Amino acid sequence: MDVSWPLVGRRKEIELIDQVLGGTRHGLVFAGPPGVGKTRLLRAAMDLAAGRDQVVELVAATRAGACVPLGAVSHLLAPGGDDQEPARLFRYAADRWRGRRVVLAVDDAHLLDDGSAALVHDLCLRGRAVVVGTLRDAEGVPDAITALWKDGLVRRVEVPLLPDSAVAALLDRSVDGRVPESVSTVLCRLAAGNPLHLKALVLDGVDSGALRQVDGVWRWHGAPRGAWRLRELVEARLDDCDAAVRFVVELVACGEPLPLGLVERDAGLDAAEEAGLLCVEQVGRRTVVRLEHPIYGEVLRANMRPIRAREIHRVLAERLAATGLRRRDDVLRFATWQLVAGTRPDAQTALRAAKHAMARYDLALAERLSRAAVDAGAGDASAVLATVLRWRGRHEDGIALVSDGPPAGVSPEARSHWMSTRAGLLYWGLAHHEEATAILDGSECATHAMVLLSEGQCAKALDIGLRIAENESAPLDGRLWAYTVVVCASAMLGRTGVALELADDGERLADLHREGSHVGGPFLRMARGYALLLAGRLDEARAVAGRGYRDAAGAEVVVAAWAVLGAMVAQVQGDLRSAVDLLREAVAIEERQDPHGGLRTHLTILAGALAMTGAGTEARQVLDRADALATPVQRVYRAQTEASRAWVLAAGGEHTRAAELALTAAAAARESGLPCVEAIILYDAARHGAAGRVRGRLADLAETADSALVLTCARSATALDEQDGHGLQEVARTFAELPAPLLAAEALVAASRAYRDARRTSDAVAVLAHARQHTARCPAASTPGLVVQDLAEVLTPREQEIAVLAVGSSSPDIARRLRLSVRTVDNHLSRVYGKLGVSGRIELATLFVGSE
Repeated sequence: MDVSWPLVGRRKEIELIDQVLGGTRHGLVFAGPPGVGKTRLLRAAMDLAAGRDQVVELVAATRAGACVPLGAVSHLLAPGGDDQEPARLFRYAADRWRGRRVVLAVDDAHLLDDGSAALVHDLCLRGRAVVVGTLRDAEGVPDAITALWKDGLVRRVEVPLLPDSAVAALLDRSVDGRVPESVSTVLCRLAAGNPLHLKALVLDGVDSGALRQVDGVWRWHGAPRGAWRLRELVEARLDDCDAAVRFVVELVACGEPLPLGLVERDAGLDAAEEAGLLCVEQVGRRTVVRLEHPIYGEVLRANMRPIRAREIHRVLAERLAATGLRRRDDVLRFATWQLVAGTRPDAQTALRAAKHAMARYDLALAERLSRAAVDAGAGDASAVLATVLRWRGRHEDGIALVSDGPPAGVSPEARSHWMSTRAGLLYWGLAHHEEATAILDGSECATHAMVLLSEGQCAKALDIGLRIAENESAPLDGRLWAYTVVVCASAMLGRTGVALELADDGERLADLHREGSHVGGPFLRMARGYALLLAGRLDEARAVAGRGYRDAAGAEVVVAAWAVLGAMVAQVQGDLRSAVDLLREAVAIEERQDPHGGLRTHLTILAGALAMTGAGTEARQVLDRADALATPVQRVYRAQTEASRAWVLAAGGEHTRAAELALTAAAAARESGLPCVEAIILYDAARHGAAGRVRGRLADLAETADSALVLTCARSATALDEQDGHGLQEVARTFAELPAPLLAAEALVAASRAYRDARRTSDAVAVLAHARQHTARCPAASTPGLVVQDLAEVLTPREQEIAVLAVGSSSPDIARRLRLSVRTVDNHLSRVYGKLGVSGRIELATLFVGSE
């Protein structure tokens, strides 16, 4: 890890420093809150000045040194001059650099004693020094320093907080390995644009294990407890606070955002706001209080002593109870605060709160609350707790809670929930597919519809799912899960337009019940993204996946699901670098908690994506990891995973076997009634060289499936089989519009081959130049379809060597490198041009489509 932390996001400030050092401006004073990067800018200014051979003098003020007259500038004064008059001291300082340009770097100018501040002002006023300084907002500043910008001697510049894009860039440049966007989003939220806080978060996180790498992917596991850097930052802000201020800050830290009414009578509120510790803001019709910086709350909560935490949460619970718990989140907050305060919430309050926590995917809290509900005797609480444990990947613990059946006397709805919970644990948790199916046989619940979908029985899943979704008396969450099923099932059956209409219906239902607590909302939106993918509306699908992924930051199981969807879209488009990164993240999460039994499936898909980048060895290793897992792949994903295996074979040069395996996978999709999935895999077989064997079936599927992607794949397979250069160009244009640049590039490479076989050399060269434009959008792609032609069949080894070098080197350079004469190199190149049908280096370069 690079602990030096580069300077990012400060181009404007660096330009101002450059102007000052160049003599085109007066001095600068950077102002801003603590940690925003003022001192880092000052160091950059000192380095730039030193690089120009300018004299640099540092004046570093401290709170302790402020009581020593002229203490901060003593090194600038005459030796032994403590007893001299100030005017003589100032004159000595002004004369010592006569004739030279001096940069006076003043750090924390607000802490200067009056004498030191007066000297800085005097040197600047006399033109003896250019001042570049820093000072902290909301602090008293000596008059002499204030006069610097009032008199126009320096420009005061407010240093803004870094935007999220700059924080993310800082993370990428400072941490070894990939920081996924979901983790970057959380860290950006906590750091809130403050680079010092970000650095403390990262370093403390690594030290404590809260931030750690899993297979090269960084994961964030919550604020580090006992981390000294973060604690030191926050305590420094609280050191001067009295007990009343600290109390109200701790109240807000444990409950933010708090309604203003809960704390407005606290004596320390005004002082806390004035000190920049709290902020009061309007959110809709509510006035709420938050901590000024998110990191304060994380640190205070993580390091609060247990007895103190109980006291604070008891006060919060009592104050909230007095309001009547009228708002949507009040029950969740009240029950949570009671738990921390050591007070047991009543059974129904705890159960309602647990369901609210589940809807937020705060699974740790949901477990605590549902256990409290079980302890308090809530009838359906064990099933709720079992569901939470499934989402946390603790399937054995969950099944133990529901194995004996529901308690006597529970309602039919509770009995149905119990049965569904047990079946879900058996199916997705323990992979006891037949046992789970037997339990659900004959029932009409969302879990049954989801199991049927996972079994690839889309028509049956659609039938049951529609009845549940349209049943206005059914539970809201069950209806939303049913809509998720019918959207996915319709899309897989090739009815993508219908699927998207159903997604609209489901989202309207969710919008009507925003006040409710439902878990299925994100997965309904994922279903929409999947339908858009199968429809060939790839940009829309990518946007849905990206938005959901960012919104889910912090809820790991949801992040993983969105990452898989985003990876599937990226893989079809040819953005294989993103696909691999997203799949690695999903796998890293699922190795810790795998609620849906997807780890083996996603490892296999990751192996296929790696293979498409040319990383055949790693792809084989990842596939071996997948095969070492005992969990079977759910039937609906088996065709896709076998297609991924085919790509691993292709990466190893086994194209015939790859085509056969893809054909077998497509047959499995056909058997399960998944026409869109079948079509995509059939086109994979065509890409592996079996276009003639799939074109007929693809043409049939294109007539029945409502999908621009399927239609274009069918037309491409026909053009591939017929070696129709013009047809392949048309197909490439359609692929590019989807957009699927990798498929467009492969079609153009095939068109070039067809034109070359027809001795239409100029057309061949032209389409390859166009293919290069598409491959530029797929820099990690290395598929068989991008291989222009096997040069070994056309050129001698020496000709191949010279042809490759000629793309970027002159003939004299090649001659020196290979120890040949320039004439010999040119003779070889002449033969290369003749064999390949090109006229020179420019056309030769277009043959190397995959080169960057």
